[in-house]
Amino acid sequence: MTHDLLEPLESGFAEEPPHTPVAQRLAAGRRAARLRRRIATTTALVGLAALAIVPVLLRTTDGAGGGVDPPTPVPSPSFTPAPTPVHLLVAPAKYVTSGTPPVLYLYGRMYKRDRDVTVLGTFGEIDVSEAHPEGAAIVKVGGRTEWVAVVGDEPERLVAEKQDNDNYQLFMGWAQLEFPQLSGHLALAATAPGPYTPPVLDADSPAAFAGHVLVAKAGGTVLERIRQPLANAQSVPPCHAQAVRIHRPDQDWFVVGFDCRGLSGLYSEPVGVRADTLATWLAKVKKVQDEFSG
Repeated sequence: MTHDLLEPLESGFAEEPPHTPVAQRLAAGRRAARLRRRIATTTALVGLAALAIVPVLLRTTDGAGGGVDPPTPVPSPSFTPAPTPVHLLVAPAKYVTSGTPPVLYLYGRMYKRDRDVTVLGTFGEIDVSEAHPEGAAIVKVGGRTEWVAVVGDEPERLVAEKQDNDNYQLFMGWAQLEFPQLSGHLALAATAPGPYTPPVLDADSPAAFAGHVLVAKAGGTVLERIRQPLANAQSVPPCHAQAVRIHRPDQDWFVVGFDCRGLSGLYSEPVGVRADTLATWLAKVKKVQDEFSG
């Protein structure tokens, strides 16, 4: 074996390095164990934080599976929003009298009577520039809430008023029933020869319904009757619709009307104002009511 190989072999079989004392090795082991515990605790906290975020990230808007179920929402009270006041111009003072309703029409545009009227909602025609507008409003006057339906321009107009609440759907249904009757009455009053006079109210008519039959009031006699007469379908719906000629000691009358599940309407006019026979009168009344009802 040459001298060149001897030196590496001798170094390979040299003595092992001295052993570390036992106490020193135990201390090092404890330090390593404490380090592992700290790493494990930190990892667990990070994992819990991630789990706390995940339900939010995994929630779906349509609840279509997958992820964590969202928590049950806290019940919230239901409420009906208060109506938003509607801006209407105040009518010029020269058009306002003691009998002016809370809302009125001037040249086809709806106004409120004065500044003390608060308009909570409107329905129908508000600004149409027509001769025969029709519209309605929920108003608050002096702490009271009222429904007002108006047909026609001042001073040739008819009005229905009712004290009620601010339920817009109920108000709209009420107005839709009032419009055709108001228009039907206004048609007779506005188209009769001579100066404008208010129409004859149902209570003042010489006829009335009794058991779905149109009869003469006391002091009158029915001379002629037509069942299901020719008439405007809105003003005179076909619910027991009838027309009669009534004789009274002072004057004869034409009356056409309907009686439908508690709702009735009567249109009355003296004979000779626009016709002398019941059939001719009905045809002329239908024509003017068609024009006013649109």
